Amino acid sequence: MDSVDRMLLDRIQRNFPLVPRPYGVLSEGLFISEEDVQGRIARLKRERIVRQISGIFNTGALGYRSSLVAMSVPTEHLERAAAVVNAYPGVSHNYLREASYNMWYTIAVPPGQSVSGKVEELARDSGGWSALVLPAVKKFKLAVVLDVLEEGDAEVGDERVRIPALEASTVFRATPENVRIVRCVQEDLPHVAQPFRVWADDLEMTEHSLLELLADWTARGFMRRFAAVLNHRQAGFGGNGMVVWLCPEERIDELGSILAAHQEVSHCYHRPAYPEWPYNLYAMVHGRTREDCESVAVRLGESVGLMDYRILFSTREFKKIRLKLFWD
Repeated sequence: MDSVDRMLLDRIQRNFPLVPRPYGVLSEGLFISEEDVQGRIARLKRERIVRQISGIFNTGALGYRSSLVAMSVPTEHLERAAAVVNAYPGVSHNYLREASYNMWYTIAVPPGQSVSGKVEELARDSGGWSALVLPAVKKFKLAVVLDVLEEGDAEVGDERVRIPALEASTVFRATPENVRIVRCVQEDLPHVAQPFRVWADDLEMTEHSLLELLADWTARGFMRRFAAVLNHRQAGFGGNGMVVWLCPEERIDELGSILAAHQEVSHCYHRPAYPEWPYNLYAMVHGRTREDCESVAVRLGESVGLMDYRILFSTREFKKIRLKLFWD
């Protein structure tokens, strides 16, 4: 990748323009043409650096319930357990990590269904293994934006990822029309000069109405943002570490906020602790190497005064897809 590629990736993973001709807007400040932007993004997709460009929804705002799950599976039973867990459409990510609880997956269940009930079912069908449900008690940070810029690359804009606060009075109406729109815009954006017009035609609505609705959904917190999602490894980030601390409960809010302020942290959560797994503060870090992640963990520990931590590196990827809402 050259400098323009990196600046373009930085921009589109923060916010992809919700306008009729988005590639023209993206070209501003890059000193390249609209057609060049479109061509570069097509190449970055072919090279699997860009996974997809689409709406990234707030699952909770749409009525879904989700959680991180840790399951302890003997090595000889990993294949069967992974097959059972991965078969559920609400499981989007599933990794093997270096810990006694070695299978870590994320799960979402539709409105009216129970996360713990589904986890128990998957654990039973996998072989009866112990599973811990680890929902986010509090989210301090949720913004996966990889720092692809290198020294010398210019800043192309001051936009930053903004996660709207969901107002208690705001309720997503799962009407047939809204569900159809969600199902459409959670897919990869058509790669044409006016992509939103293609979607609008498929949905039998005007381009203006669709863009206006997506902007409204973002402002109201139904959609976190409309942006590109990158393949970490193809983008040069071979390190992927989940850092966990046993933090005094009375300091969770204070220290979680400090961790979340670090640029290297993409996710930061307070999660429940269990006697067999006492960790309650989690920070996800990405680096170009495993050693990078270890260095980041040291700095994080020093920043909060907690050096008794563990880094859970992922050693195998069982499943990694974008969660498709309203699959049922």
